[in-house]
Amino acid sequence: MDKIGDCTSADSSKSLLPDDGAKKLGDRLNALRLGDHPIAKSVPSFSIDCELAAGDDGEQSLQNLADLMEAKKNIRKLSSNAGSERSLTSTKSHVEIANTAYGLRLLSKNISNTKVSLEVEKMIVIAKNTDMSMIYLLREFVEWVLTHFPYMTIYVEDIYEHSTKFAGKEICADSDCKTSKIKYWNEEFVREQDVFFDLCVTMGGDGTVLFASTLFQKHVPPVLPFSLGSLGFLTNFDFGQFKQDLPVILNKKIKTNLRMRLECKVYRKRTITRCLETGKKKRVMELASEHHVLNEVTIDRGPSPYLSMLELYGDDSLMTVAQADGLIVATPTGSTAYSLSAGGSLMYPSVNAIAVTPVCPHTLSFRPIVLPDSIKLKVKVPANSRGSAWVAFDGKSRIELQRGDYVIMCSSPYVFPTVESSPTEFIDGIHRTMNWNVRDEQKTFEHILSRKNRERFVTEMDDESDDSSVEEMIVENGVPLLDGKVSHLDLIGESSSSEDRDDMQMSSHPREIADMRAVRE
Repeated sequence: MDKIGDCTSADSSKSLLPDDGAKKLGDRLNALRLGDHPIAKSVPSFSIDCELAAGDDGEQSLQNLADLMEAKKNIRKLSSNAGSERSLTSTKSHVEIANTAYGLRLLSKNISNTKVSLEVEKMIVIAKNTDMSMIYLLREFVEWVLTHFPYMTIYVEDIYEHSTKFAGKEICADSDCKTSKIKYWNEEFVREQDVFFDLCVTMGGDGTVLFASTLFQKHVPPVLPFSLGSLGFLTNFDFGQFKQDLPVILNKKIKTNLRMRLECKVYRKRTITRCLETGKKKRVMELASEHHVLNEVTIDRGPSPYLSMLELYGDDSLMTVAQADGLIVATPTGSTAYSLSAGGSLMYPSVNAIAVTPVCPHTLSFRPIVLPDSIKLKVKVPANSRGSAWVAFDGKSRIELQRGDYVIMCSSPYVFPTVESSPTEFIDGIHRTMNWNVRDEQKTFEHILSRKNRERFVTEMDDESDDSSVEEMIVENGVPLLDGKVSHLDLIGESSSSEDRDDMQMSSHPREIADMRAVRE
């Protein structure tokens, strides 16, 4: 365990294994028969396609490339060559900083639109093992993959190694492949070999995806989540369509959502020592555990009958003292989970932000707040708190926090990449799972009109619908932007009069041209 003082940085500690710990670790690795597995790769198992999203033309691509090169130049100029904080050095030019910030936003946009080609040789399958029928679904999936992609090696959980229902040897015989193509994993092996797998397939609900995040605490392979659960904000692929979806994902370029995670460190209060240099007393804090969470960190009162008192710090500055049942610190992915139930806001998964949501606060003015991902949050149990608090990471690994203990949370360097099913999967998901903003539209009173007035009403509505179907033309600084390569003359017809063409120069919208024509008539 590492020990630090209050006067030192809480993030500068590194864990060291004693000799007996290293020996036990070596024994565990030998027990896993690592010699039976291929050597882990040291690079990601995908290649980046530099093409932008469909629809960008060559000129726009060159402009984006020029902007990105300029941003890269400014970043190198402003970056410090020393220090582990990766901070920017002081500069006299605010323009350089502003241009760099804009370039970073462009870079982030292009990264989110970049497609990758997967090179899958080793696939890990994480299946929900609480249902007996899952064994047969897993067997069906593995057999189909080995039949159509015989070069792959599939890893399933070691609980199926001796299962007569799964029957791995029979699967290999039916798919006409070697028995070595089915291997088995356990949690220790996955945690030690974080870059070993090329693709992670989950079969279950959102809880199965969260379990995958718990397994891969650092580097995570692209995750392909198939829905077999009851809700599913994260599982946007239907398992019934895996025979159609999987070949497309493996053979074509795909987009991934780089979901932000939180890096969390729990520190415990230890003895007070006296600094030999200054003679001052200092509190020794010990790093108890470290976690990377995908959804949220929850600090609550646990079984205590008293309200929890929690000090919330942002970048070492006290923000507020919360008296509530607890606090939820959530990622954008976790904004649709516990945070949403507690009154937090929805956030798009690609937004880089951290949501802080109180749980039943003792004051109505304590509302949820969204903070930038660059902030470092600390939640501490003060010395005058009536009781302890409990912290949970994605709903698991609950740890009691005594007075003086605290949790530090910041953006994790290890993202959680999920394969994108469609560009609108998040909006489609909240529509599907919780009927987001679903209501009956306001209706007209057409049904109570007389027959004569009803005919006139229908005629007028048809005319308005015709106007709305006219293609829109966007003009910036008097220059028309031809969307779809359609000219203004195409909208008013080649047989237009010279007056119409004059109106075209004066006005940029087809409806305004029609109004001018009506005035002349």
